[in-house]
Amino acid sequence: MSKFSEKGYFVKENSPIYLTMDMDRTVKWFEDTLGWYSNIVERDSDGNGCYGVVFDMLPEIELTHLAPFTGIQIFKGQPEHRLISFMQVKGIEKMHDYIILNGWNEITEVQTQPWGGKTCSLTTVDGYVINIFE
Repeated sequence: MSKFSEKGYFVKENSPIYLTMDMDRTVKWFEDTLGWYSNIVERDSDGNGCYGVVFDMLPEIELTHLAPFTGIQIFKGQPEHRLISFMQVKGIEKMHDYIILNGWNEITEVQTQPWGGKTCSLTTVDGYVINIFE
């Protein structure tokens, strides 16, 4: 019997946790800069976001759970200025150009790595770093 079958479980999805004190501002940045979608699921009694998600696929597809979740979970909290994700994309140059076209310049140039992949680093509105690779 293999280790895979012996353990009795497998991971279906995995996503980073992103903390922000202003969820509306953060999701707007993901929408405007990356072209992503968002859903602020819970708000406190003052209307401030407590929990939400941002994701790159159409909400209708994300809601069906036909594909693994590839977004980011967002909670209210003090942002941590650190690496949050190593995100694989298809079309890294187009993503880079899209971000620059939308007025965000806190992204490095795309570089070809010795292992053959291409990478760049994006700093978000809250100071997190997303390393992107193809």
